[in-house]
Amino acid sequence: MDETETHVIGRHRIVLNFRDDVGPASAYSLLLAENIPDLTGKTAVDLGTGSGILAIVASLQGAKTVYLLDTYDKAITLALENGERNGVRDRLVDLPIGSAMLPLPAGKKVDVILSNPAQLPLPQQDRENSPFYAGPDGRWMLDALIREAPMKLNPSGHLLMTHNSLANLKKSLTMLKSVGLRPSILAERSIPFRPFIDRAWLDKLGGEAEELYSVRNGIAYETLYVVDATP
Repeated sequence: MDETETHVIGRHRIVLNFRDDVGPASAYSLLLAENIPDLTGKTAVDLGTGSGILAIVASLQGAKTVYLLDTYDKAITLALENGERNGVRDRLVDLPIGSAMLPLPAGKKVDVILSNPAQLPLPQQDRENSPFYAGPDGRWMLDALIREAPMKLNPSGHLLMTHNSLANLKKSLTMLKSVGLRPSILAERSIPFRPFIDRAWLDKLGGEAEELYSVRNGIAYETLYVVDATP
């Protein structure tokens, strides 16, 4: 059964449907959406598009073409429907999944890579088609994206992605520099642990000592970041 949500992002009012196991826009996606700059005339790819909010905001911010990528076909269908609902369907291009993380057409590079990648550390997958699970350390999608991004960005391009503290931000910042990208933090926000976060597992990975989370007044928090990385 379809449900509807409305978000005001900057000067844009966005209406999204969600259904099945393609859920509403997360705090991660909303924080990134709030930090998408003017993209007039630029091209972008939305990796892990879900319900399509990032691609829609990018289009409303002037992007002429936004490629959609998601391993779940129902998410692509929904994102395209939501694009139609918000008047930007003609700017969205569905890309078939390939062996690469970013299977753009041959020789194609983009100005912006947008992604809210799966990045939840769990000892095992929580459910089929989970939008959160990314291996025991939460890094399999982050690492693949960081390695591939420099080859898919134009020289003046930007990788704009969400990153939580749970998946070890320091490691990603070091890795971004190692592949020739210069990272900066555009925004951050702390949120209480969601029910499916395994605090005991995080403690095995280093927990508070590794700054994977913080505790205030007895409540555990993760920190969400928007990372902007440029060649």
